Amino acid sequence: MIEEPDWDMLKDPKVVENLFHLNSHFNIVSKLEPKNIEQLAAVLAIIRPAKRGLMYKNWIDILKEVWIKPTDGTYFFKKSHAVAYAHAIVVQMNLIKKDKYSFSATQET
Repeated sequence: MIEEPDWDMLKDPKVVENLFHLNSHFNIVSKLEPKNIEQLAAVLAIIRPAKRGLMYKNWIDILKEVWIKPTDGTYFFKKSHAVAYAHAIVVQMNLIKKDKYSFSATQET
């Protein structure tokens, strides 16, 4: 993953609906508008129940709080997992941008 993605792609609901882990969460993605891997990883964590309330905060506060383990046992995303998935999403975005990724579930012959 050498190439920086076009982060504006995340403003397109059709694109977001076809990205790993982000599908069905366009409302959160469009509100937070991630612009780098760290922010995209945080969005992946905010999708989970324990950190959902962070979607109403600014990025400075989000990044201070998002990786703190909840004390009540609610499910949250560990930073290592979120960063790895964020990288996979960036690869997927770059493939979409280069028309090397299809949303189709059927194989073309």
